[in-house]
Amino acid sequence: MKKDTSHMIRRAEHFKTILTGEGFLVGLIAGLVVLLYRVLLEFAGKWMNLILQYGRENPVIAGGWFLLLAVMACIVGKLVKWEPMISGSGIPQVEGEILGKLSQKWKRVLPAKFLGGFLCILGGLSLGREGPSIQLGAMTGQGVSRLLDRGKTEERYLMTCGASAGLAAAFHAPLAGMMFSLEEIHKGFSVNILISVMTA
Repeated sequence: MKKDTSHMIRRAEHFKTILTGEGFLVGLIAGLVVLLYRVLLEFAGKWMNLILQYGRENPVIAGGWFLLLAVMACIVGKLVKWEPMISGSGIPQVEGEILGKLSQKWKRVLPAKFLGGFLCILGGLSLGREGPSIQLGAMTGQGVSRLLDRGKTEERYLMTCGASAGLAAAFHAPLAGMMFSLEEIHKGFSVNILISVMTA
């Protein structure tokens, strides 16, 4: 039985247009995800400051806060055990995924990174925005790719788009996000990737 390849040929002819549209979609979703993450971290920082302020005035609250910190540490430890790919900044994990040396599951990384980041900031730990935003964006790109049933090459493109959009949303720097993702994440340059990343 012959396999119909006409769909694949038509798709290859319009690949730039398709990739541009998908890059826009990934950029939109990744931007919203990272924006939500930033808002969540800001709330966590404000709540931590309020708790510390009340803790200075009331020793009982301070004691309860230390107990809560121990509980949060246990939760974050369980999250890292459940999904080891959320540890650290997330940039090496994304680079490894793009190179085909690591495998992440977007359905696990996204919620675990969100909750882990929130608890770490609430607990007063130092947490940069860059790495988590890049990983969240890339995992959004992977999620869109899997939901649209795309191949590995296209998935890598969409993950690069997501990483770019994540960094752009985190720092309000779209050109920096584009250059970083092309140079550091994708480690390559082509017209297809350039157009899709710029669109994202």
